[in-house]
Amino acid sequence: MRQNRVWVPMVVVALAFLSTGCMQLVRQWELDRVMEPVDGQLADHEARIAANTAAVEALQGNIEELRSQLDRLQQEFGGHVSDDDMHGAGLAVALPVHFDFNSSEVRAVDRPILDAFAAAIQGSYPQARVTVEGSADSAGSEAYNMTLSRERAESVRDYLVQTAGMNADNISIAAMGESRLVNQDTGVDDRQNGIENRRATFVVEWAGSGSD
Repeated sequence: MRQNRVWVPMVVVALAFLSTGCMQLVRQWELDRVMEPVDGQLADHEARIAANTAAVEALQGNIEELRSQLDRLQQEFGGHVSDDDMHGAGLAVALPVHFDFNSSEVRAVDRPILDAFAAAIQGSYPQARVTVEGSADSAGSEAYNMTLSRERAESVRDYLVQTAGMNADNISIAAMGESRLVNQDTGVDDRQNGIENRRATFVVEWAGSGSD
């Protein structure tokens, strides 16, 4: 009789242990079921981070290549490429693209420069946004020069799109009028004077995800 009394507590302890183990197994199973979608979301998040990192690296490569191409244009044609005041978001590009007195027509001598500029953009970073800025000398009224500078910007934009094959959706224009004079020459007495003021300049800004 004593022997039976001894076994009863042992059986109770064993059942309690098994019961606790089963509860732990059930809780682990429930935890695994709950965590399964969470783990999937984490894996998807990590994949997105990896993809974004790769996209950023590719974009940086496109930008560096474009900068290199524009630097070569600077060396070949003269002009100036700068990232001053762009806060890392683009480049200000001044190429020797000028206009005859009181004219908005793209000169034949400047077409190779525009062709090379378009090729650099399309080859390295076709999603870049380009703003063509037209400027005028101080001959004539401010209102007239504002209109003339807009027409000059439009002429350059049209050439880049229609002849050089750039995407029109990525090009905008800005009329600067006589607000950024390089010198005070007007060209009234000598039509060659003041040509530095009759110019087109460019702002290239990063946009999109880079070349395909």
